[in-house]
Amino acid sequence: MNLVLLVEGSETEPRVYQAWLTLRFPALQRAATVADLTTNGYVLVSGKGYPSYARRIAGLLQDIDERPGKVHEFWICVDSDEDTYEARYAEVQRALEEGGRGTRLPRTNPSLEVRIIIQHCCIETWFLGHDGFLRAGPQSRDLVEFKRFFDVSADDPERMDRFPGYATRQSFHEAYLKAMLAERGHRYTKQHPRVVLEPSYFEALQARCARTGHLPSFQKLLDALDAAGERGA
Repeated sequence: MNLVLLVEGSETEPRVYQAWLTLRFPALQRAATVADLTTNGYVLVSGKGYPSYARRIAGLLQDIDERPGKVHEFWICVDSDEDTYEARYAEVQRALEEGGRGTRLPRTNPSLEVRIIIQHCCIETWFLGHDGFLRAGPQSRDLVEFKRFFDVSADDPERMDRFPGYATRQSFHEAYLKAMLAERGHRYTKQHPRVVLEPSYFEALQARCARTGHLPSFQKLLDALDAAGERGA
């Protein structure tokens, strides 16, 4: 199976998705471009943020169209940010429809599966789902206040709003994650996500979904990974 994966960011997401693909499909080899794919490989493309990633969709669809039958899965993984899940999904769907005009994809790649994966509201929201990291009794003042506002170990992080004083939900979710990990001796940055790349972290998020039904947008990624496995990744 060959996969083309477009992620929104240029720092965290390429590192995280590469780690997760390696974990789930160790035989899958990364290629630089669609033209370099042979068999059982993937191409991981950074969209350079929002809304720039939308401009990459048409080019990738054209690359896929020009190589009949080579690509089996095309995933677009982006944040919802301040939008609802449904609004950002619809926006990506429109970009796909516009980008596909002029291609012959239904004929050249009839088995191509296109999947939109929305990180609701951002990838740090998913990382907050590791319920083994938030202490029962936080020590830092910020984390005490964050947990009092919303306990991510008990309630679905995807439902968490913006804490007063933060400009966006995304900025608050990232601050909460950094504070939560810091109390366990881990440092998180966009450039160096460190502990979240470990297999045990992914497995804990997967277990949280199965046990609670939380992180439904992360479950969409798990479903995509399962489907890719069934296709022979």
